[in-house]
Amino acid sequence: MNFAHIVDRMFIGELGLAQVTAVGFSGIIIWFSFAFIELVTAGTVAIVARHWGSEEFDRGEAAGHKALWLGIGLAVLMAGFLFLLSPLILRLFSPTPEQYPLGRDYMRIFAPGFGAILVAYTIHSVFTGSGDTRTGMFAFVTINVLNVFLNWLLIFGNWGFPRMGVRGAALATSISAFAGLGIILAAYRFKWSNVSLKGFSRHRPNLKDAKRFLRIGLPATGHAITRPMTGMVMMALASTLTTLLPGGGEANYVATAFTIGMMALSFGHFFSNGLMAAPAPLVGQFLGRGEPERARDVANKVSRIGVAIQAVLALVYILFGKELAVLFLRNQADPLGNARVLEMAHRYLIFIGLGACVSILAWTYGGAFRGAGDTKPPMWGALIANWAIKLPFTLLAIYVFKWHDVSIWSAVFLSQVAEGLYVWMRFRQGRWMIQKV
Repeated sequence: MNFAHIVDRMFIGELGLAQVTAVGFSGIIIWFSFAFIELVTAGTVAIVARHWGSEEFDRGEAAGHKALWLGIGLAVLMAGFLFLLSPLILRLFSPTPEQYPLGRDYMRIFAPGFGAILVAYTIHSVFTGSGDTRTGMFAFVTINVLNVFLNWLLIFGNWGFPRMGVRGAALATSISAFAGLGIILAAYRFKWSNVSLKGFSRHRPNLKDAKRFLRIGLPATGHAITRPMTGMVMMALASTLTTLLPGGGEANYVATAFTIGMMALSFGHFFSNGLMAAPAPLVGQFLGRGEPERARDVANKVSRIGVAIQAVLALVYILFGKELAVLFLRNQADPLGNARVLEMAHRYLIFIGLGACVSILAWTYGGAFRGAGDTKPPMWGALIANWAIKLPFTLLAIYVFKWHDVSIWSAVFLSQVAEGLYVWMRFRQGRWMIQKV
């Protein structure tokens, strides 16, 4: 999925600075909205994994069916939210008259596909709880291969298709999302994974079931939503850090650099997402078998691997960060502007690459907490790091120290370190080993 995201942003990078920034604004809103899927998926992985570890397979399948009902309802609500309210939220970023209609149309075209992706993720979380991350991977591979191909057709107007630019990117994503949903539904229906859709209509969730999922999902959502919420604020603050142009005008290059930096960081998300997913079903199943020490060992091993990988990535960002950023800004209509944006984006990658060597602990141990059904420690780590450290320091750096783009980058770095250390320390306390789901 990150690969398709990278290619998508590379294509958009050929359109110009306004298009890159508009999609960056939209991406923050999507990131924010996607966090709500944790209301369902966090509890699904923990509950299904615990039943699977206890060899209560029928109860595990019933829990998956109830999760899917909840996921469908949530998908309808969130798709409506994106379509109706995202244009209002988009104005918070102070877009230019050129950027606003691009971002608005992107969000509205993307909204139906977003709902389809949420349902597909819900099913994937059922598969993951049973220990199967492969079937969902194949479905999402299909989504993203199709997405890349449709992007090439619709963004640039190849093979006689209309040249739709940013709007074509959104349409490509929606079409491919529904295709992938069809595949993962078929896998569930015909039991290509460990679980089956048989009996789905009989296992509708009641209020007690919803509370069970929400008890795990609400803290997970609080954790997931914190970073995009503060990301929205940080993007708005970055937009205020204007750069003076030779002719006397101003440009929001910091916001563009922020967008490109996040795109370049997608290379690292290949590993961090996998390292978060890996311990969750294993921890849940070992706890279901009454083997908490094996669950602890899994989390520690994954974390050591994560730190090693992030250290290598940090070195790549330091040495080749500008070359990575160039991939997402290929339009040469404004070479001077491009040069300034790329310089800022490189600084961003250096700060965040180093911070990720510590923040990866929040991902790996966070995955272990998720498998245990104890989602509060990652939530508190995110709240403290983002609201108590990142935003106050950003305001201090901008308005007191008068730093420019470094005010944003340094604040993110500090929050990364704080969050990783906090989640690691809470994991060491071991209370998650006796968590009931």
